[in-house]
This record gives sequence, C-alpha cells and structure tokens, in this order.
Amino acid sequence: MYPGQTIGGFKYSVQYKGVKTDYGLGGIHGARTSRVYESTDDMVIMTSDVTSFYPNLAIRNKWAPAHLPQKEFCDQYEWFFTERKKIPKSNPMNYVYKIILNSTFGLSNDDKSFFYDPELCARITINGQLTLMMLYEMIMEAIPEAIPLLQNTDGVETIIPRSAKEKYFQVCKEWEKITNLNLEHDTYKKIVLADVNNYIAVDNSGKAKCKGRFEFNNLALHKNKSKLIIPKAIYSYFVDNILPQDTIKENKNILDYCIGGKSKGNWQQVARSIKDNEGHEENLQKINRYYISKSGVKIIKVNQVDKREIQLEAGKWIQTIFNKMKMEPKWDSYNIDKGYYSQAIENEINNILTVSSNQLKLFYKYLVLLYYLDAIKRFQ
Repeated sequence: MYPGQTIGGFKYSVQYKGVKTDYGLGGIHGARTSRVYESTDDMVIMTSDVTSFYPNLAIRNKWAPAHLPQKEFCDQYEWFFTERKKIPKSNPMNYVYKIILNSTFGLSNDDKSFFYDPELCARITINGQLTLMMLYEMIMEAIPEAIPLLQNTDGVETIIPRSAKEKYFQVCKEWEKITNLNLEHDTYKKIVLADVNNYIAVDNSGKAKCKGRFEFNNLALHKNKSKLIIPKAIYSYFVDNILPQDTIKENKNILDYCIGGKSKGNWQQVARSIKDNEGHEENLQKINRYYISKSGVKIIKVNQVDKREIQLEAGKWIQTIFNKMKMEPKWDSYNIDKGYYSQAIENEINNILTVSSNQLKLFYKYLVLLYYLDAIKRFQ
C-alpha cells in the first residue's frame, strides 16, 4: 500500500479552510492551489510530521495482527522503532529500519503475507487520517489567521503568523498528549507547490526537499530516472534563480536527457524510420533507453494480438535509441532536441505559477533582459 491509496474504491472529500481534503481508507491528502508560497517577516511556513506515524499507531495502541501474539508482536515492532531512533538519518541502516517498520504495516494488506490482517490495516489507516485531521483542525481553530497548505498521510504544512509560533507548539503538545504520538517540526522559507504529491520545500538553511516528479538526487533504485534534466532545471529555477535555458546549456550529462520505455505482455516495441525514401522497421527489446533528438526513429508499441499502436512520444518528437552507452567526443554530436525538454520544463513552471503560456514567455524574456543588463553593468 502507498500513501493515499484507497481500499475497495472508498473516497470522500471535504472542503475546509480553502483546501479540498480527500479521505480514502489508505490515507488522506489535500493541497492548496498550485503556486510558490514563501515565509515573510510576519508569516512563517510550519511543517509538522508524525514520527513513524502508521507503525507508531500500532505500537502505542498495542495493535497486532489477530493471528499473532499481541505482546510479542508489539514488543518486537517497538524494538525496531527504538533501534532506528539511535541511528542518524545519514546512515543507510536508518533507512533499512524504516523499510522494516513501514513494510510490516503494508504487508497487513497483502493477502500473500504472513502479517495479513485487513482489519488491522483499516484500523491503522482510518485512525491515522482522523488523528491527523484532528491536528489540522486544532491548529486552524486555535490560530484563526493560519493558512493550510498541505495535508498528506503523516504531516501538515501551514502558514501561521510568527507571533503565533508559541501557540502553535502548545496545540501540537496538546495533540501529542491526546494521541500518545510525537511530532517533528521545522520551518520552510519557501514551498514550490504543484500538487499534494509534487513539490519543493526549502528550509531556512537553503536545503531543499524535493517530492514526487521533482526528485532527482540520490534516487532509490525503484524510482524512475527518466528526463532528470526537467526536475533539475525546475529546481535551479525556483531555488537558485537560474533560467531553464541556462541549465540545459550547461548540463552535458547525456543520461539526464534519457527516458526509459517499457512494454509488457503482448506489446512489442519497434523503431520506425525512413532511409533512402523507404520505410524501415526494427523490433526492439521490452525495455529501451532513448532520448529526444532532431533525427532518428519513431518508437512505437505494437500489440501483437489486435495490432493496436501507441507512440512512446506522441506528436512530432523523434528518438535516438541509447541502450548501449556511447560517449560522443562532442556534445553537439548527440543532436538533442532541446525544444522537447524546454517545453516540458515550461509546462511545469507554467502549472506552478498558474500563468498562461504567453505570459510565461513574456516573463522569460523579461528575465533574460535583466540577465543581459546585469552582464553589461559588470563589464562596464
């Protein structure tokens, strides 16, 4: 199970304080309108996460799979949690313990698992989302000027007056006493919000946390590493004030432009091209790596049963297959179509800034003008 997943299709939504919050048996999530939210001299973005939320709900309430001895299960579960707290987050073993804790909960909803107990899973997730929403409501009621930004499975992000920070922590302490759970707090200088699962949060030291499709650094093995140039450019734009075209110009790591294409079952990938005014078709592997180029082939997925066809990249875009790593002596030899990546970056920024395409182009031109004016001043 993953955060926000629904069991049996159950879903319920409420509007509260300007944010639509979705309830599903797997958890809750809600987010304010896409844009950049920043702390000011008067207001500050607070973030509060429940420490090891779902595992601790089981540990603190002495919940265990019905077919296992309650005390032994809860004692062992708590031991893993206690051991994890002793290890710095920078140590890989901390992550190992985190996976053990979270996967034990997740396996309670896996009918192939020894821990399978759907009643326990539902008890944890339902109580978890209601408990978190209690915190959300307590903050909103205690601090009328508070502005909710995010609620997502195990934490909340809220803009509050700086003068209300003490009140905020008092509310959180009260919630901890009621629930017997613990909160971890921090403040953000900025949140670049696309939606509840995709955002960049920058703390006061300048360190950024990237979530969802904006992740690009030290990705886990199961994460999709396609088109990393896009999140890198978006990060540089919003965090370092670097124009996307400058990021593309400076980034000469071909793997950051590569995309993974996968086919399953009856689907076969083929590469189509025109050579000497004749059409050519080549069968490809089930999994292929490619990038968008100014010349090359068109990769198509063809269903071998009903002959349906799907383009891996719809429209005019052409691909170069890059299954075998080949380093070109000159960067231009890759013949990358920068327009594809620029357009994808522009669409993401457009979505966050909620401006029209024409407005965004004018904004880019304005930034470029400022860039060159500054360069002229430096050389005078």
